[in-house]
Amino acid sequence: MFNRNSLKAGLLVAAPVLFFTSALQAQERTLTSVTALQTTNVNAKAFIETFVKVVNETGKGILQIKYLGGQEIVPPSKAAAAVKRGQFDLLSSPTAYYIGTVPEGYGLTAANQGPRVLRKNGAWKMLEDIWAAKAGVKLISWGNNMTSYHMYMAKPLKYTSEGLPDLEGVKMRATGTYRPLFRALGATTINIKGSEVVTAVQRGTVDGFGWTDQIVGVSMHTVTKYRIFPNFYQSNTVETMNMDTYNSLTQKQKDFLHKTAVEFETASVLFTEGEREKEDKILKEVGVEDVYLKPAAAAKYLAIAHGEIWKELDKRSKHSASLKKLLYIEGKANRQVKLERALDEKR
Repeated sequence: MFNRNSLKAGLLVAAPVLFFTSALQAQERTLTSVTALQTTNVNAKAFIETFVKVVNETGKGILQIKYLGGQEIVPPSKAAAAVKRGQFDLLSSPTAYYIGTVPEGYGLTAANQGPRVLRKNGAWKMLEDIWAAKAGVKLISWGNNMTSYHMYMAKPLKYTSEGLPDLEGVKMRATGTYRPLFRALGATTINIKGSEVVTAVQRGTVDGFGWTDQIVGVSMHTVTKYRIFPNFYQSNTVETMNMDTYNSLTQKQKDFLHKTAVEFETASVLFTEGEREKEDKILKEVGVEDVYLKPAAAAKYLAIAHGEIWKELDKRSKHSASLKKLLYIEGKANRQVKLERALDEKR
């Protein structure tokens, strides 16, 4: 038999639960995110695994992130403009894809200081202001900041009398990250999307390319014959947010976002370092040959690489001298101390 009193009592009990659930949902905000890199790229995977998933696991009732995808959502060169106009809320992208808008991204490329130092010495605040003024977005984090780059070749290199790679007559795929170096070595540079590099090499459109120290996830190992050492630079991939979206967050949400972003800057490094070690084994198995420049040539190669980057920034930004002072220490080793620095920061 229908019992009106029982129904009333049940509603009274359920009401606080429903109110509490609704209150939590009202406090929680879901952000949409995109990576400018292919979803199989290790740097994109690091963002998904050590940022998106962490936010979703630890941010219930505060923040959640809905990952939409990579280059299939928006072309890499248009992603920065898309996040600015609010097509999505959060972008993880190499600054190379919008270096014309924010040339200060070159500073991150040639830096040998990490984000923890930058947050203490005032550089991060300067970069936040630059990104806001020039790209119209909020700079959130510098993930994968210790990922370095290599020159990869599909055919043997020629060398100058100094032992440097001679790229005269060689066609190299390049973005803003390594175009200055390749041109300084005499190459003809061609701008091709990362997802098209394999086909470009197969067709002979390019003879080689620059890329990070992880290439297996994007199948570039299938067309690579030689990996050139020393490696150079560090990744300029940063995470940015639509400014209106950021400003609309509560202080609690902002605090959670910033805390997670700082932790991500170390977690992503450890993730990509682990992936790099796995990939090294695969590269050996498929016969990619490591080519080491002789010490004097290697030193000059690195000097050219970093020198050309700072020259570009000098030409394009009034902030060049200030950023170099904060981001770069002359004579400091790069790769040798990278993992150690990450572990120190994790502690």
